[in-house]
Amino acid sequence: MTGRYFTTSYATVNGIATAGSGVGLISFAPLTQVLLDTYGRQGALLLLGAISMHLGVCGFLLRPPPPLAEGRGDYLPIISSEKEPLADESKCHETVKKSRLRILKDAIKVQGKLFGCVICSRGVFWISALVYGNHVFVDSLWLVYFVAYAESKGFSGYEAVTFTTAAGIGNLVIKILLGLMVDRGLLKLRYALLISVTACSLALSTLQWVNSYWLMIFNATIFNGFIGAQASLSDIYTRELLGADELVSAFSWMDLLTAITQIAFGFFPGWIFDKTGSYDKAFVILGFISLLPLVSLLVEWLLNRQTEGLKTIS
Repeated sequence: MTGRYFTTSYATVNGIATAGSGVGLISFAPLTQVLLDTYGRQGALLLLGAISMHLGVCGFLLRPPPPLAEGRGDYLPIISSEKEPLADESKCHETVKKSRLRILKDAIKVQGKLFGCVICSRGVFWISALVYGNHVFVDSLWLVYFVAYAESKGFSGYEAVTFTTAAGIGNLVIKILLGLMVDRGLLKLRYALLISVTACSLALSTLQWVNSYWLMIFNATIFNGFIGAQASLSDIYTRELLGADELVSAFSWMDLLTAITQIAFGFFPGWIFDKTGSYDKAFVILGFISLLPLVSLLVEWLLNRQTEGLKTIS
């Protein structure tokens, strides 16, 4: 929605619009711990599910206004003359002439346009999809396994919740600051993505050596701050590559691909813990996975250089 309605200061707007993830970490992490201690897992899940039902109300509030019935100039007069052929009859004659294979092909094209499948045929879609899907995948696994990892290091549940609260503050502050820097021209979008990806990878890879309380807070703040910045910057990156008109189809397919990836591989940190008794290797692997957006940036840079070279030759 922000990609279609905001043409200026988009990085700042997107950072503020996605600030809910940081606010959620700050507020819901301690709330969840209190609900777990008070009502157990089943009661906590029921209450959290009830709280989440407000999203349906948000959907109703975002409906576009109905079109005005008055003042429409797009009506055409109805011709009732018997001499002129009906439109339906002419369409039927054209359909008869077409082969069944052609009809099937046209039907597939129509459905493809309806579901936005055409976007998947563009190379830049896959470049932006790697950037978008990677941060969602890595961040979701961090949210699932970080508290368990902290508890395996000897921290209590409330201390682990403190780490996630600090992570939420970092998420809120860093994404807005980077958005302001990108909008003001102090930092280019690609460089901001490069810094964010590198910082997240370092935070995940070094977590195995972090054992003190304040270092855990610092690590969680850095990781979640820059992964939040990636979430905001990847939207801007996608809009820049694909254009505002294609964002609905692009994000829909990206979310579908990301969901498939999470279902297929989201279990691996828990599986590694079951096999080795530690989350260290799992988070190191996550650190390497978080570097994958650099491949997209490299491929885009190479394609741009190739395009510039062809323009120079011509």
